[in-house]
Amino acid sequence: MGAIAVILIASFAIDRIVGGLFFLLSYSHDLRPLIGGDSLEAEPDPLTARTRRLIYALTGGYLGTVVIAGIMGVRLFEVVQIAMPEKPNALLDTLLTGLILAAGADRLAGALKLFGESSAADKKSDRPIEITGKLVLEQGKVPQPPL
Repeated sequence: MGAIAVILIASFAIDRIVGGLFFLLSYSHDLRPLIGGDSLEAEPDPLTARTRRLIYALTGGYLGTVVIAGIMGVRLFEVVQIAMPEKPNALLDTLLTGLILAAGADRLAGALKLFGESSAADKKSDRPIEITGKLVLEQGKVPQPPL
C-alpha cells in the first residue's frame, strides 16, 4: 500500500506542476497559440493538441525522471522492494520510475477530469429547452402606456 501511495502522490504532484506550467505559459502571447491557451475554443486543432501532449510528456518525464527519481531518490524497485538476487541498475530504475510517474500523471489527469467539472463545451446541448407547468391567462384591464 505504501508504494502505491508514493507513486500516486508523486504522479499527482507532477500533474499539478505541469498544469500550473501550462497556466503560466498561457499568459505569454507567443506561446498561447502553441499550447492552446484559449479556453473559449471548443475543440483545439490537432496540431495544438499534439503539441500540448508533447510538452506535457516531456515536462512530466523530466520531473519524474530527474527530479523525483534522480534527485529525490524515489525509485520504483526500492519502494516496492522486489526480491531480486542482485540490486537493480540505478540508472534503469531511475528511468523506469520516471516513465511510470509521467504516464501515471497523464492517466491521473484524465481520471481527475471525470470527477471534476466538465468544460463549457461539454455542457452545451442541442436539445431544446422544455418547460412544464400550467399557464393561466386572466382577462383584465390592460394598463395604457403614458403619453
